[in-house]
Amino acid sequence: MEHSEPNKMHPVEAGPSASIFEKEDPITGLSFVAWFFSQTQKDPSIYPLERSTITFFNVMSFKTINQRFSYQGGNKYLCKFRDELQKLFEGEKVLRAGADHLVVISLNLSVEEIALRIKLLNKAMSTYEGGLRNQIKAGIYIADGTPQQPIVMMDRASLACREVHGFFNREYAVFNDELRNKYEQKQYVLEHFDEAFEKGYFKVYYQPIYRALNKKVCGYEALARWIDPNRGMISPLIFIEVLEKVHLIHKLDAYIIDQVCKDLRNDIDSGYAYQPISVNLSRLDFELSDIKKVVDNAVAKYNVPKEYIVLEVTESAFASDLSNLGEVISAFRADGYQVWIDDFGSGYSSFNNLQTYDFDFLKIDMNFLRNFDKTPKSKVIIASIVDLAKKLGIHTLAEGVETLEQYEYLKQIGCELIQGYYFSKPLPIEDFHTRRTDLCDFTTNETPKERLYYDGIGRLNFLENTPLRERKLEIASEIPIAIIEGENRKYRFIFVNSAFKDIINLFGAGTPNEVLEQLYKHGPSDLPSKRYAALLYSERHHKTIEFHENFGNVKLLSRARFLSRMDNKVAYAFVIKLL
Repeated sequence: MEHSEPNKMHPVEAGPSASIFEKEDPITGLSFVAWFFSQTQKDPSIYPLERSTITFFNVMSFKTINQRFSYQGGNKYLCKFRDELQKLFEGEKVLRAGADHLVVISLNLSVEEIALRIKLLNKAMSTYEGGLRNQIKAGIYIADGTPQQPIVMMDRASLACREVHGFFNREYAVFNDELRNKYEQKQYVLEHFDEAFEKGYFKVYYQPIYRALNKKVCGYEALARWIDPNRGMISPLIFIEVLEKVHLIHKLDAYIIDQVCKDLRNDIDSGYAYQPISVNLSRLDFELSDIKKVVDNAVAKYNVPKEYIVLEVTESAFASDLSNLGEVISAFRADGYQVWIDDFGSGYSSFNNLQTYDFDFLKIDMNFLRNFDKTPKSKVIIASIVDLAKKLGIHTLAEGVETLEQYEYLKQIGCELIQGYYFSKPLPIEDFHTRRTDLCDFTTNETPKERLYYDGIGRLNFLENTPLRERKLEIASEIPIAIIEGENRKYRFIFVNSAFKDIINLFGAGTPNEVLEQLYKHGPSDLPSKRYAALLYSERHHKTIEFHENFGNVKLLSRARFLSRMDNKVAYAFVIKLL
């Protein structure tokens, strides 16, 4: 299936009589790849394909172009695409492969030279008329000098092109041994997954989840592994993608859910410490099955507590148009299951999901930790996610934790649960049972009472400036802060928050601007000039200045810091505090 798709492509708006096996595409005037290949098959001397490099081009989101500019506008785009390729690859073969795909077959260009032309192509096509910005991806296949089927060569270029779909910062990929092995694995999965189900090659591995505060195990994530007698462990990145593509992933997920409930029952009966176990649900579980019924049946079959089964819903499920998703999530939670949102931050709909659905836990996408050491922004983003979740009453978990530094940071900002290779990789259940004293008793596992206790502690938001304040669905700071605007030595408040208004009432100011008047009426007569000089110092050196004030019996500390200047107008942040 993977290797047959390029043959199924048809030209856009080519008319009912057009075929990719005809010589010329009526839209672009280019020869069709299939016709060109048929000619080289008849007479190999026409073109030395065995010494060529094939570059397969794919326009991202071509449907958007057709929708915005009509099919005629889409055809115009293809012709501009053709013109740019012919200019950049002058002297090489430029062909039409159907749909939004063009192909260049070259004899004289290195990969580096092709990569430069791909960059120039995207630059030329990125400002298409109407303000549409689009990207063109490419896959490169380099022939090794041996005769082979032309369609196989182009198919490999197409497969390389697919590798960069979804990666905005990658424009092309080259078909190599790694890709060859990957797609051979995918083909093997397609041909043998039925056998894998029948013979029990799918196993459940469990990765422990740890409480950040006490480093005790407080849960597990169930992960599918394919242990093949011929190929060893097949990567889940391979078989999950294939099973999703052929719409059989729900069958695997149902098997994992059943096995998880069975293993949980065995642990309970054997006297082992047991914890909640999370299973992953994808969009297709909701589309292709009654997933609530699947989970309920497994729970009833093995008589396990519902609160020990956690449903992790991936962000891809929320990106799809599933009308019943909210109802199913609500039904799960109403029945006592926990529902977590997985890979938070990986998709564009993350924050909308928090607004629309209710979750018990939020799992922070591990990609934020991958650049943890090199990108300071990652720390700020992670802290902001934890802060947001706490304000919404949602617990937090970070996955992909691999270093002590990452763990310590997450603990400091109040992330409650930790998962990753820093603590443990995923393991088969047998490994836990053979290491019972380490992993299967309550000296290293949370008890149910401890779980409730630490969940209560986890509600505290370390990142708020008022962590002891009762959590409410509102944003308010209890630090009295204002913005002062000055022009020609005359100052006024242009913003004050509620806390600032409350504190100035304590020393008799009726309005915020009366505070400024009192600052210049009280104290030594040279106070205004001193304050003005201090404000200038704050602006020049970007430092905070302080003044102690006395208003009757009230002692006050005021701080100011320069923010911005425009001509003679200047703005400062202003904070006051009772002493």
